[in-house]
Amino acid sequence: MFLRELEPLVAEDPERLVSTEAVLSFAAVRRGDPITWQHWRRILERYEKAELLDHMLGVPLPLDHGDGRSCAERLIGLAIEAGIEFFHDPDQHGWASIRVDGHWENYPIRSRSFQLFLLRNYYRNTGNSPGAQAIRTTQELFEAKALFDGEESIINLRVADHRGKLYLDLCDRAWRAVEVDAEGWRIVNRPPPRFHRTRGSRPLPAPERGGGLDELRRFLNVDHQGWTLIRAFLVAALRPGVPCPILVAKGEQGAGKTTACRIISALIDPRSGALRGVPREVRDLIAAAKNSWIVCFDNLSHLPEELADAACRLATGGGFGGRELYSDHDEAIFDATRPMVFNAIPDLGAARPDFLDRAVIVEFLEMKPEMRRDEAQFWREFEEIRPRILGALLDAAAAGLRNMPNVKLDQPPRMADFALWISACAERLGMKPGEALTAYQNNLTETHNLALESSPVYEPVAELAKEGFSGTVTELHARLNSMMTDSARRSVRWPKAPSALGSALRRMATNLRAAGIEIQFSRADIRGRRLVSLVSVSEPRKRPSVAVSDHQ
Repeated sequence: MFLRELEPLVAEDPERLVSTEAVLSFAAVRRGDPITWQHWRRILERYEKAELLDHMLGVPLPLDHGDGRSCAERLIGLAIEAGIEFFHDPDQHGWASIRVDGHWENYPIRSRSFQLFLLRNYYRNTGNSPGAQAIRTTQELFEAKALFDGEESIINLRVADHRGKLYLDLCDRAWRAVEVDAEGWRIVNRPPPRFHRTRGSRPLPAPERGGGLDELRRFLNVDHQGWTLIRAFLVAALRPGVPCPILVAKGEQGAGKTTACRIISALIDPRSGALRGVPREVRDLIAAAKNSWIVCFDNLSHLPEELADAACRLATGGGFGGRELYSDHDEAIFDATRPMVFNAIPDLGAARPDFLDRAVIVEFLEMKPEMRRDEAQFWREFEEIRPRILGALLDAAAAGLRNMPNVKLDQPPRMADFALWISACAERLGMKPGEALTAYQNNLTETHNLALESSPVYEPVAELAKEGFSGTVTELHARLNSMMTDSARRSVRWPKAPSALGSALRRMATNLRAAGIEIQFSRADIRGRRLVSLVSVSEPRKRPSVAVSDHQ
């Protein structure tokens, strides 16, 4: 109220701006009402009272650099002279591409790394520190330029798809990347798509030509189908934005699962602490996906339903939302697809058919004592072949881009984009025509069987389907209850209510049809009832086949 009365009097007596009551009012407004404070700040500057008031409020005066400019103005000028480009991502976050030692790097304007760039650049030119207030002012101005003047650009993590070409960030000091198209691959100094690096990202070796994936075979303790699925997963991880199945490493303790997970990460997305522990909540899974391209979890014995649902969304592409930090109204959105690796001793996800539909399960073989090797020697040998293995994977990706227009599936399976891609890359992966798809289909059959075997309702449903059933879920629940023993009905896994049975059957519907049991959920009949019908068909549904051009 005092400032409202003061404003019309300032023109005739500017000294009122530094009266005791005015200074106390300005101190309160500066803390509690930034918009009003900015209005009065402009008035103070107009009457040349801003620096005096800052002194009275305890704000340090800006250093005099001899050119009449403030620290913030000098900091902004030096940053622009060093070479800087502003843009924003689709989520309206400001970014800066900065020129560092002859190459370009990308950082969020609000990040600690960009602050350090400003500080380093200022100190190299002046020998002084600009101060925290000057850095904040510079970041706010650059953020505004990025949002309102800069172009919108997708920011990529490790891999990118840009105008029909694939890019793999090498994460080296020169910020180089590998460009892949139908003609082959090459290393480029400034790739067209923009990348960013997260804490823990480690560089890939420069890929070499002339290698083959067969060199990797001796480092993985799996059978032929497992070897085929791992190769398919590796080449699928090079193509962003396309659903990628979850690789589940399964086997007894000491079978080499953890080592295989480290190898998979090291070939495409090496990072410190590549293998993570059990995520406690969905937020932990999102944090892992934000900071790494291949998300690896080690030694999982159980996956809660909420996390299994989140993993399914992350595998096929989906959004996650939450309240923006320090905000009551803004929502932080994360929408992405990630290749994931789960290392598990038991049958992880056995009770989640939708999880298994998105998984490729690789069984690791027993590791006999005479097969074990010295770990240091093992990794030295792997590092020797890593550049050639990476080159071979890039060759397969180039072949996939070349062959994709000629590959068609008669009956696409679940994760059809993955099936198309591995079929297009199969020849350069060292596979026979159709071998990759056959291995994937065999895996789907195994996951269907695993989901059914783990469900307590499968056997009674299969028995009932032989004679046929049509009725409400309540009637079906009563019928199944009559077929089970008291101990089976008391089991925690047995659905205690018709609604629980209906949910379980909907989750199992795909698995039941694959096993030759046709299940249908129909709309309400003339009496307003919703019906479910079960019938056993003669044979399970046929597997899809792949059609390949004569040229391929």
